[in-house]
Amino acid sequence: MSTAAIKGKSPLLLLLTLFLLPLAIGGGLYAYGWHPSKPGNHGEILSPPRPLPPLADASGKLLGKADFDGHWSLVVAGAGPCDAACKQWIVATRQVHVALYKQMGRVQRTWLTDQPAPDPAPLLAIQPDLHTAVAGSAAARTAFDLSTRGHRVYVVDPMGQIILRYAPDADPRGILKDMERLLRFAWAG
Repeated sequence: MSTAAIKGKSPLLLLLTLFLLPLAIGGGLYAYGWHPSKPGNHGEILSPPRPLPPLADASGKLLGKADFDGHWSLVVAGAGPCDAACKQWIVATRQVHVALYKQMGRVQRTWLTDQPAPDPAPLLAIQPDLHTAVAGSAAARTAFDLSTRGHRVYVVDPMGQIILRYAPDADPRGILKDMERLLRFAWAG
């Protein structure tokens, strides 16, 4: 090969190297099992997602899948009546809901309990957009971990899958960040 031919191909080789080097580095990291030490989400991703079990409203009437279709749902779930911790989560999820601003219409909030006939009137007096649901079956209590202590927040996607769970001591700002990311990239809901 002549010197002119080598000089003519060097920009092409440099460009090819610049495009292939990141792919080679990424492939090497993947092959050796490396992953970032801190995940991008603040809640616990449920893998596989849990299907939404049958739930009832406060009067005992079964809620259909249509009650959750088309909306993302923030579900405050806990056993027994809505105590002080539950009320704090109800207020916190309302603040997250309002902070979503233009995306508010895509999200609904639900209080879930295992009480047979809860009285949602005190909560609805201060939070009129709050839905009430009752986990009457063992499958529903298991899906929302109602046998564990404390109230938790769950995220249900528009397809009726429980996808995220937050600990009783989670930071509501983390829920807001996760919801903003979900709503930014999700086409559903």
